[in-house]
Amino acid sequence: MGFADGGTIVLVISDIHGQSSGASQAEDARPDPPALLRRRDGILPTTAAALSLPERAQPLTGTASRSTPPPEPHPVVAEILAGLGTAQRERHLGRCPEPALLSRWLFETGAGSLEQARHALNGAGIICRHIREDGDPRHGAHAAHCRSCAVLLARLGVTSLTPAPAAARGGTFGGDTLGGPTQGAPWSVGTVDQALEAAGWRPGRGHAAKAEAWADVLSGHRSPQGHPHELFPAAFETWAELGEITLQPNGPGVAFAPSAVVIDPLAGLHWARVLSDLGYALGGRLAPLGEELGSGALLALDTEGRLYGIDHSGDWYLGHDVLTGLATLLTGAAPHRLEP
Repeated sequence: MGFADGGTIVLVISDIHGQSSGASQAEDARPDPPALLRRRDGILPTTAAALSLPERAQPLTGTASRSTPPPEPHPVVAEILAGLGTAQRERHLGRCPEPALLSRWLFETGAGSLEQARHALNGAGIICRHIREDGDPRHGAHAAHCRSCAVLLARLGVTSLTPAPAAARGGTFGGDTLGGPTQGAPWSVGTVDQALEAAGWRPGRGHAAKAEAWADVLSGHRSPQGHPHELFPAAFETWAELGEITLQPNGPGVAFAPSAVVIDPLAGLHWARVLSDLGYALGGRLAPLGEELGSGALLALDTEGRLYGIDHSGDWYLGHDVLTGLATLLTGAAPHRLEP
């Protein structure tokens, strides 16, 4: 197993463990986020939904939106989404196909209130699926509704036809559902250090043999179009220190819903083309790190150790190092949306 030349040596996790990161770091102390030098090719990954209605022979269909700003929702939909607490407010709020399809039907029927909207959607059902790269086993699989959309469907009385996920994404805090405030900062969001400690991680942890095995698998994979995976020291050292750890949030979130994370680079095995395209758009190289649980968003890092998230709604810069990026997800801090 070998690495491509040009990798930047970065501080390993043990070197920066315990330092200020994520939401606790002063805004003016953070390095500027990277800029996209060009628009990324393709729209994958994405999700597609179908809204079945008793009045229509064929369902309304649509995919997630990557446009800026996101599509204008129906006023009833907008009011429901605006009232979400931080534990239900996703970073991609309003970009999923569900709000767009519901809004489309409510505009068509002329519904003007929540009661009228529920009447217009009486008997409606909706299903959502993943759209991924060729060869990805999740392509065409059921996609769980995000936390924002789950609340939206419940408020409008729309039946989900998507099987419930096996495990909750955010869990609970202190035995209660993570509701969180609709405005302002929550009472507690926890820290990435607390999440690492709870997961059993300790400074100096190293599983080089496991990292080498992952590198061997990734180096032997090509996308159907021939794209290889990039391998470099920053990725290898992070895999060795954090590999196979699952991190859980400890509070409701600062600005958005917090997310659990699993460190497993093979979650990105079938994302070689997406990572290659985004790396080219950034003028760099990316390697997979793991996955955001529930949404299936891929986590990736570049040769400088900066962390990125790729989901159905777009590409996100999470932090200038791995711990800061993980803190963004675990505390629900606002990420930076990458746009040309």
